[in-house]
Amino acid sequence: MADMNKPLFDIDQPGMQVAVNSYKPGNGLAWRQLFPLKYTPKFDLKGLEGNEGIPVAADRVAFNTKAPKKTRKTVGSWSGKLGKYAVSREKDEIAINEYNDLQTLAAANTEDAATARYLVDLVYDDLDFCNSAMDYKVEIDAMRIGCSGQQTFSKSIDGDMATEDVINFNVPKENFVGVETKFSDAENADGLKVIAAEQEKVAKKGLKKPMYAILEKTKFEQICAQKATARRLFPRYDQTLVTADMISLDSINAYMRGKGYPQLLVLDTYATIEHKDGKQETIKPWNENVITLSPVPQLGYTYYKPVPNVPNTEALQQQAAYYKMTRYSEINPMLEVTMAEAYVQPGLINRASLVFINTEATTWNNGAAK
Repeated sequence: MADMNKPLFDIDQPGMQVAVNSYKPGNGLAWRQLFPLKYTPKFDLKGLEGNEGIPVAADRVAFNTKAPKKTRKTVGSWSGKLGKYAVSREKDEIAINEYNDLQTLAAANTEDAATARYLVDLVYDDLDFCNSAMDYKVEIDAMRIGCSGQQTFSKSIDGDMATEDVINFNVPKENFVGVETKFSDAENADGLKVIAAEQEKVAKKGLKKPMYAILEKTKFEQICAQKATARRLFPRYDQTLVTADMISLDSINAYMRGKGYPQLLVLDTYATIEHKDGKQETIKPWNENVITLSPVPQLGYTYYKPVPNVPNTEALQQQAAYYKMTRYSEINPMLEVTMAEAYVQPGLINRASLVFINTEATTWNNGAAK
């Protein structure tokens, strides 16, 4: 790594501390409820098997790799899928000169509040970007694990990292199931019956009974549209009189709660990723075909280990909730760099009681419809 010199822009350690600590990680994202943060002193999650029951079938690698730079347009992005999360953003020589010119203008006209505000935004926007990028990286990984029971690493990730690999959380194979009738078949499907039946299968094994069904908004809307749902909620009604507004999350959960069946937890998650060619894509991190059953309204933890500060450097370094933020400059070429780094891995708990239902295929089929 190049020498990390003192930042060029107007920010000091207290200002950096306020900017980082005032950010609320996971705010508005599903991972904070389904995979809350949990500290671990270990890099190797296999060592957690005795405490949390999450043996991992693949090692995490590729530490010592440079944080990939992201363009300035991305709101939330991933930067690789290995044990170390990293993202950075830079202000180049042109941006630095523009900032200095604006400083001169603001100093000459102290009543120019708009320019002063713009200067403050320039100082802090890269910090905000990196905060969001780390959060959305966790969201993508946690949601994909939550709807698949494993984590797959793509060969298309940036940098000189590892070949394709899989972290298998060893959920029992029989807990991955399909359905006889696709949930999208409103005339014939009975989604609530399927959820109740899978709950009973787990209960008969003497395991923790699933009490929550976690699904995407699109799948929930399909359940609402099923004629079987209307018949279950309003068995004494003339079915021609049951209207769409009568079937809601509250009415479905009241029915499920009365029967002792799992409550529905509905997700509506989005994230923006940036590919190696700079093109951006908005994705749904949770597979819309999949419903995951869990005994508690939590699927696991986001395990993290603090990234240590680098000694003997003029760079500003600040520990956040689960990652470290660094701000430094380079002389040749002239750059102002903001970088976030984390040692993070979402992991499942209650594995024997989790059920993964592919609602659009007769078998699990890795959650794909057919």
